[in-house]
Amino acid sequence: MADWVILGCGYTGSRLAKGLLAEGHRVRACARNLARLQPLVDLGAEVHSVDAAKLRSFGPAVYGMRQPYVVYSIPPVAGVPAGESLHRAGEAASAAGSERFIYLSSTGVYGETESGLVVDEDTPVAVGDPDAMSRIAEEGAVETLRLAGLSTVALRLAAIYGPGRGVRERLKTGAYKLLDDGMHWYSRVHVDDLCGVIRAAASRAQGGSLYCVADDRPATQREYLEWLTPRLGMAMPPSQASMVQGSARRLVRNRKISNAKLHRDLDYTFRYPSFVEGEEAIERELGTEAAATVAAPVSVAVPATIAAPVTVAAPIAVAGPVATPAPTSASVVSVAATQSSLFWSRAAVEDLADATERVTTHPAAALEAAERALAILRLLDLQRSIRGAEETTKLSPELRTRLQTLAGQDSKDPKLATTIKSLTDLAATWG
Repeated sequence: MADWVILGCGYTGSRLAKGLLAEGHRVRACARNLARLQPLVDLGAEVHSVDAAKLRSFGPAVYGMRQPYVVYSIPPVAGVPAGESLHRAGEAASAAGSERFIYLSSTGVYGETESGLVVDEDTPVAVGDPDAMSRIAEEGAVETLRLAGLSTVALRLAAIYGPGRGVRERLKTGAYKLLDDGMHWYSRVHVDDLCGVIRAAASRAQGGSLYCVADDRPATQREYLEWLTPRLGMAMPPSQASMVQGSARRLVRNRKISNAKLHRDLDYTFRYPSFVEGEEAIERELGTEAAATVAAPVSVAVPATIAAPVTVAAPIAVAGPVATPAPTSASVVSVAATQSSLFWSRAAVEDLADATERVTTHPAAALEAAERALAILRLLDLQRSIRGAEETTKLSPELRTRLQTLAGQDSKDPKLATTIKSLTDLAATWG
């Protein structure tokens, strides 16, 4: 039996913990609100309070565990430099002799993609997308930990659904929106399959690996709702535009997530290869299985994978390209490694200039700009480490000047001051 520490034990973590406890593993569940973890205590779990904004709270969370598998399931923390909480958690895990550090990331790192695009681990991440930057920075922190010797795995998750969570629940509350008549593609993963993938990653993945986690069969929003709403005795929700007037982006990302690498490396077979099997399992668990006469299930033939991404009219499994795995480090910093370092240096210069101008007048905006610059510098620092300092040994003079100017500002905001210090500390390592 193994020791497991779940940092951020919420919906997925609790489901994972229950399965592990049932098999006799030692589980320490960590969260800010311990009252929510009482059901796990009743099953034999240890619980520990962790506030990710307090960076010294991770050491006690793993103390006394024997070579634990550590699962980091904490969303980006407001007010803390992007990636800093995860980095501290990883350092604590390393000090505890962690067998494996598993980070639950998000397919949100791809930002807004082309309509129905198949994405996989080699698809460039959206460094320019503000919604993606925190997760990108955290993946950069994971790679830093790997380079320091910690055995890591990063999982980019599609939308998670299961009992009490997902489209079914949002339809019941009236919160679910049908966008552009349901034409857009979505990928998802049932929580039990996610738990299975986490355990497979713990035992079978190569250290430093990165995987996209989604079931075998993407589906359009309309297909999903046409199957589900009759079973709930509900009408289709009204359609609305995905592009809201005055907004800079659509409300939908519209992509298909490939799980080909996961199938290939981890030899994992999904219990619920599509939403059909997953939703039927939810009905069985909740005791609300619809009668067969209410809605005939969609007939689905789901192969484990297909050899290459295809554009299809009929729903089929889209598993993405089978290719020689890219180097692990490059998969995390693919954008920084394939584009000119000068381009990213200029982007950081612009963010530092923006932060400097707003330190006194708009500290919140200054903090956002400084965090963007920090995320970019971390990516460039990873590129420097991977390439042996061939191209990016020193910061550009303009970038260093901008950083010195920002550091010289009198910031009254402690969060901004912390981010500026992180920037200057990182810059000092570049010589």
